[in-house]
Amino acid sequence: MTRYVGLLRAVNVGGRKVTMAELKVAATKLGYENARTLVASGNLVFDAKKAAPAKLESALEGAIEKTFGLFSDVMVRDPAEWAAILKANPFPKKAKDDPAHLVVNFLAGPPTADDKAALAVKWDGPETWKLVGSEVFICYPAGMGPSKLKLKLKTRATGRNWNVVTALAKLAAESG
Repeated sequence: MTRYVGLLRAVNVGGRKVTMAELKVAATKLGYENARTLVASGNLVFDAKKAAPAKLESALEGAIEKTFGLFSDVMVRDPAEWAAILKANPFPKKAKDDPAHLVVNFLAGPPTADDKAALAVKWDGPETWKLVGSEVFICYPAGMGPSKLKLKLKTRATGRNWNVVTALAKLAAESG
């Protein structure tokens, strides 16, 4: 079995309710083992037979639609990908000093030429960002709430702050 991290997009906002207890049950019904969640924003750690992340994403998206009656994109990363994300963080000082304001946006696929163009936009605000692989790391010095930054990415994504990213790494490292 291989341990994976699954990230649901846009749940428990705007009436799109997904309970973490039911999410664990849905993952278990798919044959995934040791399903665990972290906070109520759609973070799932689970064990499954080695498979392409896209296959696991599709299965989870179907189970979520069946269980909750709504569609949610799911981004799955395997252990090597998660370790690479942690290692590749281009803002280590921000991660140490202000992890709640460092957000990783996990893209649903490789960035397109349009995504790269959107990320090349000139910006006078305090936010800074960097694309690394299929993740966009963004520093929000004043927080996301007051930010005026609107990157127009074509590829769907879901964001997690650095506290959640590292907590998921710890959860994934724990034995079941």
